[in-house]
Amino acid sequence: MITYKVPEMHCEKCVARIHQTLDNANIKHFIDLKHKTVTIGEEDDQKTRDELEEIGFSTKKTSFFDKLFG
Repeated sequence: MITYKVPEMHCEKCVARIHQTLDNANIKHFIDLKHKTVTIGEEDDQKTRDELEEIGFSTKKTSFFDKLFG
């Protein structure tokens, strides 16, 4: 699993856009608005970044320590 920080994700509308985009690309995902993260399977790494950048969201992979200490 890979988790991305998506700093531009601010509201449920953002979540819906991301969800629809990743669904349309057949990428299994979990979105956490509170922590502004998107988690996907490792096989979809580049595809996910490309899809999110195409709709205006930047991504940054989070590390194990980011997950622990926020």
